Amino acid sequence: NEEHKMFFVTLANFAQLDVYSQPVPWDFYITLQLRERLNTDFDQSFSENCSCFLYQDGCVILHRDVNRFTLADLIRGCKSIAKEFILLVVHDLLSVVEKLHKAEIVHGDLRPEVLFLGDSICDLLGYDKVTGALKVVDFSHSVDLRLQSQVSLPNNFPISQTPHGQQLLAKSSLPYQVDLVGIADIVHLMLFGDHIQVCQENSIWKISQNISETDGGDFWHKLFERFLNADGKSTVPLLRELREELSDKFDSGFQKHLYEFLAAALGDIIVLDNFI
Repeated sequence: NEEHKMFFVTLANFAQLDVYSQPVPWDFYITLQLRERLNTDFDQSFSENCSCFLYQDGCVILHRDVNRFTLADLIRGCKSIAKEFILLVVHDLLSVVEKLHKAEIVHGDLRPEVLFLGDSICDLLGYDKVTGALKVVDFSHSVDLRLQSQVSLPNNFPISQTPHGQQLLAKSSLPYQVDLVGIADIVHLMLFGDHIQVCQENSIWKISQNISETDGGDFWHKLFERFLNADGKSTVPLLRELREELSDKFDSGFQKHLYEFLAAALGDIIVLDNFI
């Protein structure tokens, strides 16, 4: 838009330039706060090499070593997504949001377009070291609840304008719920190829799609039910519980199947891009 433009440039590796017409580097502020609050937990899931340049009429934020592919690119380019990749992405997404909420930060706009494929997605050493599948650098809609403690659920969160957001967030008073709904929609997109649709049965929110025949259906059913009905509960323990349960689902053939899927989905360029 007129206030924010994004570019990719080739330096020693790929980089992202965010150009803002307003001299308020909110993205950069959130990144610095995460680095300070997370300490050693601030890892490759975030922008470890980020610089901000201030001007009278705006600012430029430079994120170095950012993969040019996003999760949205992969979803659009695939008729179906391998279960190994879905497990990997969801595991990492749960971890990232757990860290954000632990630092009292709400992302506010989780969607495939803002989730870059991470540094180590093609360099996994085993299921016990599944990290870096995603990189999050866009915090333009984020809220710092230490700084903005009076925020309940402002209507300017993008997801609150969607049909499912209007249903699920209408009575919620905690901003953290926004990110849970965002995760649920991303999972639904990867599993079924379209945005989440919900219905209510006996005061319990459920997805309209039949999930019983989906591979891993019991876990996905649990995730959707817990996220759509969080009811103001603390999100950090919930995210941690589901992430740990998901860790047990990586089998011995995981890495091989993941490589095969990535090569077919985005071609050899994505593999080479992560080894340069």
